[in-house]
Amino acid sequence: MKQIQQAFQTAQAQLAQLREAVTHTAELARLNSRGNSLQMEKEKALRELGEAVWRQVQKGRLELPSLLAPQVKAVEAAEQRAAAHAAEITDILQEGEAVAARLKGKNDGRVQTPLAPKPKRK
Repeated sequence: MKQIQQAFQTAQAQLAQLREAVTHTAELARLNSRGNSLQMEKEKALRELGEAVWRQVQKGRLELPSLLAPQVKAVEAAEQRAAAHAAEITDILQEGEAVAARLKGKNDGRVQTPLAPKPKRK
């Protein structure tokens, strides 16, 4: 009986330790999650600030120091690449529309079948 009681007390102590470890881990996870959320909030605010500053620079209302010239050039290059990419997509879409229009005009309302036309009788 004494051994069973000792084993039960040991199990209770281990359970208490486990419960404490789980509580500690849950608290760390909650704090980590909150930290990630705050970091994302900060990054969003910085992104919005940067975009607002860039709009003012483009409008000529704000001049950035020459120290930021590499960053300005990087933004300009990224904008040029994005514009070229958009133009490429527009070209492809226009080509597709042109092909569709040619096929529609070629069809002239007739149903196309994969069969060869019937031979003409003499």
